[in-house]
Amino acid sequence: MNKTSGFRILALFFLLWCISPNTLSAKIFIDINSPYFQKIPILIENPTVSVMTYENRHEAQRVVKTLTKDLLFQGFFSVFESASLGHGEKVDYKVTTSFARKGPDITVVMKLYDLSSRSMMVGRRYIATSSALSKVAHRFANEIVLAITGSPGVMLSRIVFVSDGASGKEIYSADFDGGSIRQETRLHTIVMSPRFSPDGRYIAFTAFKTGRPCLYLKDRSSGRIRKIACFQGVNMSPSWHPSGRRLAVTLSKSGNPDIYMLDLNGRVLRRLTRGPGINVSPSFSPDGSKIVFVSDRAGGPQLYILDVSSGRVRRLTYSGSYNTDPQWSPEGNRIVYVSRVGGRFEIFTISPDGGDPVQLTFEGNNENPTWSPDGRLILFSSNRLDGNKHLFVMQANGQNQRLLLRYGKRDYFPFWGPNNFK
Repeated sequence: MNKTSGFRILALFFLLWCISPNTLSAKIFIDINSPYFQKIPILIENPTVSVMTYENRHEAQRVVKTLTKDLLFQGFFSVFESASLGHGEKVDYKVTTSFARKGPDITVVMKLYDLSSRSMMVGRRYIATSSALSKVAHRFANEIVLAITGSPGVMLSRIVFVSDGASGKEIYSADFDGGSIRQETRLHTIVMSPRFSPDGRYIAFTAFKTGRPCLYLKDRSSGRIRKIACFQGVNMSPSWHPSGRRLAVTLSKSGNPDIYMLDLNGRVLRRLTRGPGINVSPSFSPDGSKIVFVSDRAGGPQLYILDVSSGRVRRLTYSGSYNTDPQWSPEGNRIVYVSRVGGRFEIFTISPDGGDPVQLTFEGNNENPTWSPDGRLILFSSNRLDGNKHLFVMQANGQNQRLLLRYGKRDYFPFWGPNNFK
């Protein structure tokens, strides 16, 4: 039961679970980079309302509209309503919704059908209050993506970011679509690089509360914030190990900025780099065996890959004189990063094996890229709108770039958390 969001679901993921053997073998592999990629057509029928009042009809439509918005957000669905379906137009899937109110409780039953096999793929019955209906839609949208593609979407995920608001630079979190914004810190100082833990419980970040950059950890279950590392020099760039029990960070306690492994109490477990040059911005591979990081050991900042067990380092990027801010994709097949091109910062991706990088952005200054938990989207900050940084999102191939969030005077340092925020 989530008291902070007022979310009250009394029966969840209950009733109507039905997947036929035919649909189990019909998972769709989504490759948005393919020149033959076509969006999946899906029909969302008008909701059935048991007692047809204005309020009931309005709230039932709100569930359907949220579900439609969620599926369009993923980028690989074409969504049709019954009234908009033209003659001869074909859809592959259909969603039905029934809506019934009893006192403060609303029962919503949602079903997904595969029209080719005429079978129900998944069904759910939710009991919720009016304030939780958006959550109901998010949950079933996630079920649709899972049923059709075999992997979850992003609808249960949250993002974390820094914003210049009325109370200064603070850390905030929001739903995957920029809604339900919550303030996470009230430190009244400079904060940087917030990072959700793999389970979403913690936020690691850098703050200047003591007058110099130290590392902090917020436990979101209790709200407690504690300092975990404040060695002499810099303490910055936290990156979570996939286990959620360790962090790779940049410390300069021995003079040179190098990458270290810490436990969640700030104890140094291992020093991972020993120069030369400045070594910052670590990001783990999905299996935790490698780290991509930034070093200026060859002159300007470039990306390097460290094998954690052996300590061997190899250079990854050779094009561009200023490459920084890498993030490893959840599948492990691409690394997104920032490169300076013609005096502007643009976002690129590259294979961990090297090769030619692919430029994704071409307008304004674009920084702080971070992958969605399903690896199909990239969140980033850009000043293309009004000269100040705000949060944008795009497909992993750079298509469909759009504004996600404009909250404070500036919004930056985004990070996309796991897809498990219930």
